[in-house]
Amino acid sequence: MENKNHFKQKNYEEYLYNGFLGFLFKYQHKKLSPSYLRNKEKILEIGPGFEPHIKFVKLKFSQYYCLEINTSEELREYYKNNFSDIIFDNYDGKKLNFPDNTFDRIIISHTLEHIPDFENFINEMLRVLKKGSFISIASPCDNGFFWRLGRFFLKKTYHRAKGIKEIDYDYIMAKEHINTIFQILSVLRKNYYIKKEIFLPFRLKIVDLNLIHICHILKE
Repeated sequence: MENKNHFKQKNYEEYLYNGFLGFLFKYQHKKLSPSYLRNKEKILEIGPGFEPHIKFVKLKFSQYYCLEINTSEELREYYKNNFSDIIFDNYDGKKLNFPDNTFDRIIISHTLEHIPDFENFINEMLRVLKKGSFISIASPCDNGFFWRLGRFFLKKTYHRAKGIKEIDYDYIMAKEHINTIFQILSVLRKNYYIKKEIFLPFRLKIVDLNLIHICHILKE
């Protein structure tokens, strides 16, 4: 898995949305949109890659924006050809070029772990979110015990079969997953109103026994 190639569509489909991981990621999308959040007028999704949320959950909306730091032509064409109802654009990973109080909902799935100074970015999302609306967040339970155990078995099975060097994979994760789930949760629980949260797959609110954390932050 070369760093320059892992953003490609083929990698998303083969690695993240296949087998047990694929089942878990698809189930995560269902849980990321409870019924009370499925009918919002203006929605912003940040960092969806090739797997936007509306690919898995039917939502009612008037405008749906997706922002990505990936500037590849492959990604832009993918949205143009497959999601004509999405307004797709790039951004710098820091600033959201929208006026205050623009959106009725924001979705950010498996992205906060990549963002330097993610607390400021959450505040930037809240700036463009309307009062009384939600940011829906999904994050990997990276550096929890179960997550590390799963990574170990992936390296010994799937990665070995695909000829992916352990040192290369570890390097990519070290460069990209710069925020652990413990850091993310500490900031969220200290500074924001979490209306609801769940863990997957085992639901117990214990990081070390799960792979994914989902929560909904309310802008009061």
